[in-house]
Amino acid sequence: MELQYTYWQDGTFFVGFLNDYPEDSTQGVTLLELEEALIEIYEVKQEEKKHLAAIRKTGMVKIPA
Repeated sequence: MELQYTYWQDGTFFVGFLNDYPEDSTQGVTLLELEEALIEIYEVKQEEKKHLAAIRKTGMVKIPA
C-alpha cells in the first residue's frame, strides 16, 4: 500500500501531510523521519475510524411526496 503526501522543506525540517488528512501535518529532520511520522498519523486515523464505525450508524428517512 502506498500513501500520497505533500511535503516541503522549512528551514532544517521537512514538513508534510497525508493528502487524505491535510489537517494533520507533521515534520521530520529527514525525509525518512517525515515519512515515519506520516505512517504513524495514518495508523492513528485507522484506529479512530474503527472506533467511529462502532459508534456511528446510518439510516434513511422517506420524505413525503
